[in-house]
Amino acid sequence: MERAVRSCEGLKVAACNFVVFGLALLMLWASHEISLPLAAAVIAALLYMERRGVIDALFLLYVRRKKTAAASALFFALTIPLALATLRYPSHIAVMAVISAMVCCGVNIQMGSANMVNFAPAAFMGIGAYSLGYVTVKLGASPWLGLLTALVLCVLAGLLLGLPTLRTKGYYLSLVTMVLQLAFTQTIKNIPAIGGPNGLSGVKALTLGGYPLYKTYTFFGMRLAPHFFYLIFCVLALAAALYAANRIFVTRFGLVLNHIAQDEIAANCFGVNVARCKLFAFMTGSVFCGFGGVLYAGLTSFVGPDDFSFSRSLVFICMVILGGMDNLAGVAVGAFLLTVITEKLRGFSDYAQLIYGLLLVVILIVRPAGLLPRRVRNYCETFARKLSPPSGSQQPTAAPDTQI
Repeated sequence: MERAVRSCEGLKVAACNFVVFGLALLMLWASHEISLPLAAAVIAALLYMERRGVIDALFLLYVRRKKTAAASALFFALTIPLALATLRYPSHIAVMAVISAMVCCGVNIQMGSANMVNFAPAAFMGIGAYSLGYVTVKLGASPWLGLLTALVLCVLAGLLLGLPTLRTKGYYLSLVTMVLQLAFTQTIKNIPAIGGPNGLSGVKALTLGGYPLYKTYTFFGMRLAPHFFYLIFCVLALAAALYAANRIFVTRFGLVLNHIAQDEIAANCFGVNVARCKLFAFMTGSVFCGFGGVLYAGLTSFVGPDDFSFSRSLVFICMVILGGMDNLAGVAVGAFLLTVITEKLRGFSDYAQLIYGLLLVVILIVRPAGLLPRRVRNYCETFARKLSPPSGSQQPTAAPDTQI
C-alpha cells in the first residue's frame, strides 16, 4: 500500500514538472502574440492557486518526493535544448533566462534570506565577465582558467566590498551597495587595460575537449543553433547552483540568516556571529553572480560597462521580488518570466518599460510577497529517515507487570 502511494505521488510530481517545462518551452518557442498572453495567464494561475492553497500542497508533495522531483525536473530541463536545437533566438532567450536565474540565486541569499538589499549584483556579475574577458583576450589563456579566476576574484570582492556593509543595515546598507555599483561602473570605464568605455571583444566561451561550447555544429545534415551545447552546460550549471543554494537554505546557516533578517540584535544575543554570517552571505552571493557573468561573457563574446550598469541590478532585484524572496522555485520562475517578457517586448521597445513597470506594480499590490512566497521549512519531511535497529541487536522486550 505504501509503495503504491509513493508511486502515485511520484507520478504526480513528474506530471507537474512536465506541465511546468512544457509551458516554459511554449513561451520560448511561440511568438509574442502567444507567449505574452500565456505569461499573463501563468501569473494569474499562480496567484489563484496560491489563494486556494494548491501551491502549499504541491510544495509538500515535492518535499516528500524530492529525488523524483529533482530527477524529473533535470530531465525535462534538458529536453528544452533538444526541442530548440535549430532555433537561434528562442535558444538565446533560454540561455539568458538561465543566466538570470543563476544571478538571482546569489541575490536571493543576500536579500531573501539575510534581508541585505544589495543593489550591486551587476557589479559582481561584471567582475566575473571581465575576468573571463581579460584572461582569454589579453592573456590568451584557457576559458576555464578565466572561470577559476572569476570565482576567486568574486570571493575577494565579496569580502572587501562586504566589509563596509557590516556596520550598516536597512536603507543605509542599500545606499552603500548602490554607491559600490556606481563606483564599479565608473572604474571599468577608466581602465584602459580592460578596454575602457569600449569594452573587450573576442571573449572566448568555455570549451570541452578543445571544442567551444558556443559554436554552430552540424550533425547528420542538421545545422544546430550555436546555443545548443552552451544551453545544456548552462542548465547543468544552474542545477548545481540551485542544489548548493538549497543546501544552504535547509541547513543551520539558512536559519541563522533568517534570524539575522528578523532581528539582528536578538541573533547577536543568542551568540550568532552576525558579522561573519553577513560576510559569508555576501561572498556566497557574489560567487553566484560572478558565475552568471562568466556565462554571459561566453554567450555574447563581448563585455562592456553598459552591460553591468545600475539598471541591470534593478532588473535582478525585480526578478527576485516578483518570484518570491527566500524561495528558490519562486526566484527561478521570476527570472524566467521577466526574461521572456523583456525579450518578447523588443518589438515594442517604446512601450516595453511601461508594460514592465505596470506588471511589477500590479504584482506588488496583489501579491507583495511574490508569486511563490517563502515557505516554512519542513524538516520532518526533508530529512525523513526510517530508523532501524543495528544488525544483530535484539528488540527490547517489555518489562513484566509488577504489583505494588
